[in-house]
Formats: sequence, C-alpha cells, structure tokens
Amino acid sequence: MIKNISIFIAFSCIFLNAISLDTKNCISNYADNKSLRLLKQKIEEKKNLGIRIYGDSHIAADFFPNTLRTLFFKTNALGFVYAIQPKYQQNSNLTYEFKNFEILNSQTSKNINYPLGGVIANALKKNAYIVIDTKLSSKKFNVGFIFKSPSNDYAFMIKDENNKTYKLKSKKNKWSYKEIELDFPFKITALAKDAKLGGYIIYNKNKNNLFLDTLAINGAKSNLWKEWNLKVSKEELKILKQDLIILAYGTNDALYNNFDKKTFKYDLKKFIHILKQINKNAVFIIISPPTIKEPNSHFFAIRKSLYEIAKEEKALIFDMHSFMKDNKGKDYWISQKLSLKDVHLSIKGYEVMAKKMYQDLIKTLNAVH
Repeated sequence: MIKNISIFIAFSCIFLNAISLDTKNCISNYADNKSLRLLKQKIEEKKNLGIRIYGDSHIAADFFPNTLRTLFFKTNALGFVYAIQPKYQQNSNLTYEFKNFEILNSQTSKNINYPLGGVIANALKKNAYIVIDTKLSSKKFNVGFIFKSPSNDYAFMIKDENNKTYKLKSKKNKWSYKEIELDFPFKITALAKDAKLGGYIIYNKNKNNLFLDTLAINGAKSNLWKEWNLKVSKEELKILKQDLIILAYGTNDALYNNFDKKTFKYDLKKFIHILKQINKNAVFIIISPPTIKEPNSHFFAIRKSLYEIAKEEKALIFDMHSFMKDNKGKDYWISQKLSLKDVHLSIKGYEVMAKKMYQDLIKTLNAVH
C-alpha cells in the first residue's frame, strides 16, 4: 500500500465544510494494470515523478493543481511554465514582474505560430524585461528557454542572481531551445522589438525531479492544441517525460451551441495519441467537469463522450459531477461556499475536489495487483 494513505484517508473522512470525501470512488478505471503498477511504484518511491495537467480555467488558477502538488510530493522542480501568466492565471511556485511585454494567447489570438502551451510573451520594444523568482527552497535550476528572434541577431539577454549573463540567439523567426543553469531570481531583457518567449522548462539536471506542471488556459476547449506548432511542441514534450497526464477539458465545449460529438471525440483522442507517442507508459486521467446548470448546455453529452474516450483510450476518468451529486449537489456546494453560481468552484471547492481525486487515485492504485 502507498505510504501514509491510511492516515490521509482517516483525516479525509472528516467532513470538510460539510462535504464528505468518504463517498464512493469517483474514478472509473479503464487503464491497463502494467501502467498503473508503474505509476504506483513511482509515487511510492518519490523519485523522478512527473505529472502534467492540460486544461481550462478549472486548472489555470492553480488552486486544484497546487493542492495535488502538496499531496503527491514535496516539489523540487517546476517543469514547464509560461513565459508570462495570462490574466487570472498563476503558478503558485513562481512570481513574475515584467514591463513592455504583451501576452499572445492561443485561446483569444488565432493563427499564430504557437509553441507548446499556446502562450507567447512578445517584446513591444527593445529592453522590455521579465523578472522571475521561485518560492521553492532551492534557487539553482536548469532553465530551458523556448524563444524566437525577429532577425538573426541576439534576441534576449539573461542575468541571474549571481550576475552571470547569457545571450540567446536563434535563426530569424524560428523557434529555438537553449538550456542554462541559473540562480533565481533571473532577469530576461529583450534585445530586439518583437523578440518572443514561448515558455521555460525548469528542472534539476542529472538529479531527482518531482514536479506537477500545468498547461491550462482560461476558456480553453479540448481542441486548443490544434493552434500549437505540432513539430515544435513534440520536441518540447521530449525534454521532460510525464508519468501521469491529466486532461481537464469539456466545460467550455459544453457551453458552445455548435457541439459535435464526433468532432469532440476525434480531436481529444488525437491529442491523447500525440501525448502517448512521447510518454508511452504514462497513465492518463480524464477529468469530467463539475456540474453545469446553464440551460441548453451540452454538459451530459460531454460527460458521456468523456467516459467513452476513457474506455477507448484505456484511461482513468474522475467524475467531478458525481462527487458533487454524492454530496447533495451544486446548490448545496454553493450554499457551503464551495462552488460559484457559474461553472466554477471556489478556491476551497477546488482544494476539496483535488483531495478527493488524489484519495480515489490512491485507492485505485492500491487495488491493482
């Protein structure tokens, strides 16, 4: 049995804001036992365990993911992070300060050559800057920069806490990748107008890495990945492998009138296939969204489609709606300040939901022989 889970479950059975985690398991298991055993071993050993969540606003604010981080391990790496966080989004382990950069977002600005994740920081003028610091205890990391220059000249200068300086240069308008060992905080200065950053990959080189990163954007639908440069994205995916991949889409798909089940399933399954090519032994968890009460939504059609995808792709599926229903439903969650009146949960609601998913995942893994 995975260590400390019995203590966790005993604690979790206490009512949290009148919500009980001790309901039926809300994870349905369609995965193969080999992958589940490998994941269980990784979680027990807490060595080189990588978890990634792709999703929408339920993930982008980082309340749900950060609760999972504290439950899985003591984070010692950051994985992939955006160059700058879009509005209403955050990474709980990082702080950003910037000037004269604009954010290009694949959810709102289409037909741009986006790298993995679909967020670009574009320098509006020369000497635009970004300062990044980490809240983790360690301050020395290998930092990989995804960047692009408007010319064949240098695009950025990097200066870290020890005043070590580096310059980044790429071929004109070609996404490039460069890794540098840096001490946080560090400052990135644009050496040209329209120099672009597509994110960072931050990890411990040649050491143990325990990270849970997120590629989530407010308003994202399940086909958002189609806005990303697939060739570039695949190269980025190869840098850090994941053992557990969580897909949290469906809410925004459910709210659009032009929902087509066949297209929805095809797009999400194709994305899963792309991720499986790079992470062959990874376990996938599909998250079915929390309860949606908006009239004319396609919520139940989406929920049914996600279950079908989980079965067809041999994944786990965690049903947020089922957990809410087992605890008196959305109106009760609203009364307990665990849910907003729209499609979102409250901060506390996301924390409770993450604890439930973690508990049910551990139960599922412990049942595998």
